[in-house]
Amino acid sequence: MAMREGKSLRKVTRMRGLPKSRIKRVLWRLDPRNLAEYWFSRDGAVMALKITGVVIVAVFIFTLGIFAFFRKDLPDISVNGNKLGGSISYYDRTGQTLLWQDYDAIKRVPVASKDISQYLKDATVAVEDRDFYKHRGFDLKGIGRAAFNDVIRHGSKQGGSTITQQLVKLNQNWTEQRSFTRKIKEVILAVELERSYTKEEILTGYLNTAPYGGVDYGAQAAASDYFHKSAKDLSLPEAAMLAAIPKSPAVYSPYNKEFFERQAFIGRYNYVLDSMVETGKLSKEKAQEAKKVDILATVQGQQTKYAGIRSPYFLLAAKSELTRKFVPQGGSSSTKIGGWKVITTMDLGLQDLAETQVQKGLAQVRRQGGDTAAFAAEDVKTGQMVAVVGGADFNNPDFGQINYAQTPLPPGSSFKPYDYAALFENSTSAGAGSVLYDVKQPLPGYPCSNKARPRDGGNCLEDYDFREPGPLTVRYALGGSRNIPAVKAILTTGVDKTIKTAEDLGLRSGYKCYANTELTETTQCYGASGIGDGAFLHLDEHVHGFATFSRMGNYIPQEYILKIQDAANKTIYDWKQPKPEQVIRPDTAYIIDDMLSDPNASYFAAGRKPHRYNGWNFAMKTGTTNDAKDGWMIGFSTKYAAAVWVGHHSRQKAMGGFMESMTQPIWQGWMDEAHKNLKAENWSQPPGVQALPAFVVTSHVGIGSVEPSRSTDLYPSWYKPKNAGNSQNSTMDKVSNKTATNCTPELAKQNVSGNTSANQFSIDIFYGANATAANGGSTASDDVHNCGDQRPTITLTTSNNNDGTYTLTATATAGTHPFSDPNYPQFPGTINFTVDGAVVKTYSDLTDSPATRSFSYSVAAGSHTVTAQVIDSVLYEATTDPATIVYTAPAPAPAPAPAPTTPTTPPPTTPTTPPPSGGGGTGTPPGGGITPPPGTGTGGGGHGGGRD
Repeated sequence: MAMREGKSLRKVTRMRGLPKSRIKRVLWRLDPRNLAEYWFSRDGAVMALKITGVVIVAVFIFTLGIFAFFRKDLPDISVNGNKLGGSISYYDRTGQTLLWQDYDAIKRVPVASKDISQYLKDATVAVEDRDFYKHRGFDLKGIGRAAFNDVIRHGSKQGGSTITQQLVKLNQNWTEQRSFTRKIKEVILAVELERSYTKEEILTGYLNTAPYGGVDYGAQAAASDYFHKSAKDLSLPEAAMLAAIPKSPAVYSPYNKEFFERQAFIGRYNYVLDSMVETGKLSKEKAQEAKKVDILATVQGQQTKYAGIRSPYFLLAAKSELTRKFVPQGGSSSTKIGGWKVITTMDLGLQDLAETQVQKGLAQVRRQGGDTAAFAAEDVKTGQMVAVVGGADFNNPDFGQINYAQTPLPPGSSFKPYDYAALFENSTSAGAGSVLYDVKQPLPGYPCSNKARPRDGGNCLEDYDFREPGPLTVRYALGGSRNIPAVKAILTTGVDKTIKTAEDLGLRSGYKCYANTELTETTQCYGASGIGDGAFLHLDEHVHGFATFSRMGNYIPQEYILKIQDAANKTIYDWKQPKPEQVIRPDTAYIIDDMLSDPNASYFAAGRKPHRYNGWNFAMKTGTTNDAKDGWMIGFSTKYAAAVWVGHHSRQKAMGGFMESMTQPIWQGWMDEAHKNLKAENWSQPPGVQALPAFVVTSHVGIGSVEPSRSTDLYPSWYKPKNAGNSQNSTMDKVSNKTATNCTPELAKQNVSGNTSANQFSIDIFYGANATAANGGSTASDDVHNCGDQRPTITLTTSNNNDGTYTLTATATAGTHPFSDPNYPQFPGTINFTVDGAVVKTYSDLTDSPATRSFSYSVAAGSHTVTAQVIDSVLYEATTDPATIVYTAPAPAPAPAPAPTTPTTPPPTTPTTPPPSGGGGTGTPPGGGITPPPGTGTGGGGHGGGRD
């Protein structure tokens, strides 16, 4: 109480001597005569403290406001430099072998602190920021200098940033923006960096992002380019050179040919060394030694984008997957995910094997008119690609960088397994033992109005051997790679349904038909796509589709990447075994697997069948496009699926010979070696698959196919066999492939009826009784033969040549139909000569009418019946009445009588032992001089029974 009264008394006493007005009191206190007296009084000191406190609070609030104002728009900050971008490192599946460092505009490979030379660390700190280990991220003098220049010199660029601030600028790509406000932002983020990371981490971050000239950012990329070594192996002169560059890469980097100044660089280089001495990191002696080194003479040429890349086609495929799955839309891979470590699925041993096999096989490819090849292989259980070769030579300037493993290509007959898989999936009456007819006939897309070969203007669907085996089981149609049954299969199921099945199995980029050669405009696919003509797919996806067959119809995604880590070793992606999707039923997949791995059904010659190896079953399919511009071999086991393609890089040049001569050595060479040391494991039959009676193929299908085929075969669990009692009898005309009529000649008739016939197992909606049903009950009858047709005629003459031979001459005249018709090239005009019912001479070259053919026939003794037969192009025939020829062999000439001799006394002889009976000695045999019996001399009768 007393204190309060004393304070009030002092205030009253003080106010008595002051002016009454508040303004006048302020002016009084500012008077120099009164200033010292007040401010050095007790009351003045209290007032000064109050003002100081207010100012401090105001400055604090102002600083917080400035920080909040600028920080709200700033991103989170780290030392990894991801925003800067940089190189992406690709490794094999072990993560140990570096295969490629990819970059676009920025080449940058972040490394750990331990992998950077200490020389470079010391040189950088000495020349860039000597107080780096003392400050808290910013330099007040530098900020003041920037502010002065921004205000007084109107934005003149001024440096002075700490290493921490420079790291912020590089991370935020602020290298071209210098102003006071940017300095504030820089300081804010620099302070955050200093609070979040150690000095060592900040310095490492800077050395991983600093610009070193050209496209090189970061110490590792610079060391690799300038000196072809790792950053941890840099010598003192090399480290000093790199430390000299970031100040001004345009002037100090020898890669910048336009602005590089040699003397300026040498001055900067020496300054770096002197700075290391001044900071105690280097002795003067070592600095002088380093100055004597002509460091520029050791600089290597800057490496190209693909320098050092190993297995480029695989890695470019992996890059494509990386970009598609992980790169933000609108950004290039290196600028958005720079510094990432990508561990691919590549098995280096299998990749090297693939490259070796392709290179070995190219010699044969070139001999047959091609010049490149591609190969891809997948691990079946995981869907991981283990090997990819996209061409013959990546460095070829014309076509080397075309990756044919991912380029649209027509698959030829290698597409056929998809046809039959779709057929089984969409039918209750189809299995491996079901029948499709391999006969020349009209089909949708193939009018077959001209049955000549295609090169002669024909428009029928043909097979590679221009043969027609007739009824074939699906197993033998697939194993024999027959075109007509495959087209019938896709047309039976539906083109769109079949393509959908193929795409579900693995062709996820699509199986597409195009309206132009540039493959830019798609169009509707038709039956030809069932045999791989006019439609396109990707080789690696084709492998994936076949791998799905091996997985019993289970689809999993195809993978090129196992794991991804960012520059801070944080895992971005780690592959896990995916949950499979059942896209076709196991029964279908197993039957396809079994058919493709059946060597008996394969057309491959014996000794060349690749279907068995060390207990493994290999399923395999070949492919050749109609224009012979593409050759394929694709197949799988339970472990690997693999495919090879061969061709000319332009796809404008046809190849000669058999495609298998080019594809099999590559494919089989890889498959055999890849399975060499693996325990065999083959497919297990699903419980629902049925073994039921099947049509027995007896016609010749291929060079190596085994006929007759087995009497039972595999059918899916949903298969419903035909009722044998309902099987229909049918007689077909071979020429028209339609039902025979009363006008059809006997030679043209073919019986396809009966429970044990092909008709019992037929699912062919385009042939015979099934075709009748499919066409709404209207019978498709023989429309080639008419009852009013004139048959051909033929005459025969015989002439005895009196030397044991007869000349037989036949003259044939065509009837309504010519002897040879390009519509029916399988039935050429023919004359047959028969003797005693056996054909002894055939001419199948009749063209003009009349046609005369003759030949000399050696006759055996006795009487013989001779006829001549003519057959025209539609199997009308005519035969002459029998003619008789008689031949009597002349008797042998008698042996001459012995000449008379005069007896003489023989000289004495030494007794000898006669040779054993029948021993063939040199003496006269017993009975010597006896006339040979008739028939053993050199007379007539020596031609007995002979025929030409």
